[in-house]
Amino acid sequence: MPISLCMIVKNEEDYIEKCINSVKSVADEMIIVDTGSNDRTKEIAKKFTDKIYDFKWNDDFSSARNFLISKATKDWVLVLDADETISSRDLAAIKNLANNDLNNNNENNYGNKNNKKIMEYSFIQRTYSNEIKKLKWNYAKDDFYDESKPFLGWTYRGITRLFRNDKRIKFDYPIHETVIDSIKRINGKIIQTIMPIHHFEILKGEDFNNKKYSYYIKLLKNKIKMHP
Repeated sequence: MPISLCMIVKNEEDYIEKCINSVKSVADEMIIVDTGSNDRTKEIAKKFTDKIYDFKWNDDFSSARNFLISKATKDWVLVLDADETISSRDLAAIKNLANNDLNNNNENNYGNKNNKKIMEYSFIQRTYSNEIKKLKWNYAKDDFYDESKPFLGWTYRGITRLFRNDKRIKFDYPIHETVIDSIKRINGKIIQTIMPIHHFEILKGEDFNNKKYSYYIKLLKNKIKMHP
C-alpha cells in the first residue's frame, strides 16, 4: 500500500536532503510542514515535493504533527525528523509492513488474517553519541549498519513512526507526542519491530542540543499542567 512521508522541519538545510534521499524510494508522497525556517530548508524540500506547508509554531509538537498528517492522502503515514534516516537495507521491510505481506511463518505472524487490525508499527530510534551513556547504551563496534560507524555507540528508545492514515489516529501531548493513545482508543493493534531509525542529533553540536534540552524542559512543565 502507498506511503506518505510526513516531516515537520525548521532550519534543517544541512540534514533534510539526506533524510529524504534515504526513503524516497518507498515514499509515494512527501508532505513537508515548515515551522519557521529562515535558511534553505524549503528550497531544498522543493526538489522532492510541492506539498510544502507553513505552520505557525505554538509550543505544541502534537498540534504541528496533526496538521502535518491531515495533509497525507496515502494509506500509510511514515513520520521522520530531518536529522533521521532509514537504512537502505530496511526499505523493503518498510514496504512489506505497509503491505502486511510478511511471511505467515514469521514469529510475529504479521501475515495473518487479522492484518487489518494492525494500525501501527513501532521502531527503535538510535540516537548516536560519542559519550558513553549509563542507560540504554549500545557500542557500535560490531554493528553491521554503516550509519553507526562514525560513532562510539547509541542510546535507544521505542518510537511510533509508521501507522495507518486513519482520521481517528492523532498525536497527543505537546512534547514526546505519540499516536499510541489514540490507537488504543480504537482498539487498534500495535506491532513492535526491531528496525532502527538512525538519529544524528549529535551532528548539530553541543550548543544546539543544550538549547533544545532547555526548551524541552519548558514544554515538559506545560505537559505536566495539561496532563497531570
